[in-house]
Amino acid sequence: MRRPRYFRRIFALFLAAAMAPAAGVSVVYTALAGSALRREASGRLDSQAAAFASAVAAIADGCASGLLSLSQDAAVLAALSGGEPEGAAAVRAFRSLLRAFPRDSGPAEASVLSLNGGRALLVGNPAPDRDLATFGSWGVFRALLEADMAVSPRLAELSDGTRSSFTVGVALRGPDGTRLGYALADVRRSAIAAAAAASGLRGGASVAFPSGKLVFHQSDPGLEGGYIEDAPLRLDGEGVSIARATGAGTTFTVVAEAPSGLYDGFGRSARNVALAGLLAAAGLASVLSLRASASVTEPVLEMARSMRLVEDGDLSIRIKPSGDDELGDLARSFNAMTAEVDALLRREVERQELLREAELRALAAQMNPHFLHNTLASIKSLAKLGRSGEIAEVVSRLGKLLRSGSGRRDGLSTVSESLSSVRDYLSIEKLRFGERFSFELDVDPALESVTLPPLTLEPLAENALTHGLERKRGPGSLRIEGRLDGGDAVISFADDGPGMDAEAIARLSEALEEAKAPAGEHGMGLLGTNRRLALEYGAGYGIRIRSGGPSGAGFVATVRIPSGLATPKGEAP
Repeated sequence: MRRPRYFRRIFALFLAAAMAPAAGVSVVYTALAGSALRREASGRLDSQAAAFASAVAAIADGCASGLLSLSQDAAVLAALSGGEPEGAAAVRAFRSLLRAFPRDSGPAEASVLSLNGGRALLVGNPAPDRDLATFGSWGVFRALLEADMAVSPRLAELSDGTRSSFTVGVALRGPDGTRLGYALADVRRSAIAAAAAASGLRGGASVAFPSGKLVFHQSDPGLEGGYIEDAPLRLDGEGVSIARATGAGTTFTVVAEAPSGLYDGFGRSARNVALAGLLAAAGLASVLSLRASASVTEPVLEMARSMRLVEDGDLSIRIKPSGDDELGDLARSFNAMTAEVDALLRREVERQELLREAELRALAAQMNPHFLHNTLASIKSLAKLGRSGEIAEVVSRLGKLLRSGSGRRDGLSTVSESLSSVRDYLSIEKLRFGERFSFELDVDPALESVTLPPLTLEPLAENALTHGLERKRGPGSLRIEGRLDGGDAVISFADDGPGMDAEAIARLSEALEEAKAPAGEHGMGLLGTNRRLALEYGAGYGIRIRSGGPSGAGFVATVRIPSGLATPKGEAP
């Protein structure tokens, strides 16, 4: 089998190292080599131990910083205090939690627990030792009873199947200082193992708490959970380095042991010129192998960094090929792939925009013919009666509606503009209905500047008249109310028509909850408008319906959209 070109390059470097003459190693250099190697190895071990201790402390500090940001996050505090509807608050709080501590990356897995145990933000199933009713005075919870931040050993399985080594905890308090619960970050053992490897430690590196409890042992995880004085560890002598670093208010002790046998050959090399020469050649070979590894791994690392950017949505990234070999071919293939995916996504976005425009045009086409027919019939009737003033008013309002309907539908409207169209529409229809119909608008002025997609409120007004009041005998009324609900704008259309039977209400409600697309020529009103809102704003927004009263008479359609307005201070949402 033909060897890859990059393999031949590595082999050539190793061959050059093996052929490096050992004849230049003198007897004096051989005598000094043992001592120099010992000093270098000891200094390197000290540096690696200090780097590892600093890395562990940095992990703890990073977790503490993330937890402190959660302790000041309004969504998290709202979820614990119960000041908002539980579902909405929990969703926003969980998003804040995942922003601070991503689920599939990062050194720790975070959770938030309320003090009474009633609310929790967890990744995965709750662990038994996180039951505050049973373990509220143990471990990190006991420490948090006396301080707002604490670090405690915890060797437990996390939601992704990995193990934790210790927990960083922060007490959560409300604006009045009342303790609401705890934010916890369980540091993954894999993160500490990666820090040990990144520090250059390959042997028996250990991490202990001030109490002496071992929370990490690089080569023998079975020692974790015991105490350092009971473990078979060397704490002094050659080949051992102890370093300490403070993170999140806790001092971590690192014990680093050099790999077994590292120092054994130094004395023999100083007494044996031949062996010293071989060791020197091996050292040279090691240097050359490091250079060879760098020449191979750097393109691979660049590829990995680029893939992470692609995962984050950046499809403009391109890799410069490292040469005319397999790695260069891989980089060129990667560039071709990202370019093709970028083009496909752009075409899909364009297709979705065209589809959205088509749905808007279909909705407008459904409303206008029916409405124009009724309006022209009303004008005809008024003309026969000689009521020219009312004809002028109808024509004026109809002109406003036609001008607004012929404009661009791919931008955003406002609640004020939409309600103006609704008012003109209902005023025209009132002339047709006469005393059989009345309407009332009661909308908070704060909502007038809220933006929303065009043709959002008009279908609800048409639905109330066409499917509600037109089928009612005797006078009917329509009430339009608008208010702020937390950070959302809620506008309801309530008619006192005959309503719908319970089965029909249930079917339509299910279709609206699932944001189903309208089928065929029917359903463009409520279903089409609801689907546009769900696609625009996400789950939780759109149109919901219910019967008008216990008897089933009447019909209420409510639209919910984000307002972009803050709830006034001191007012309940």
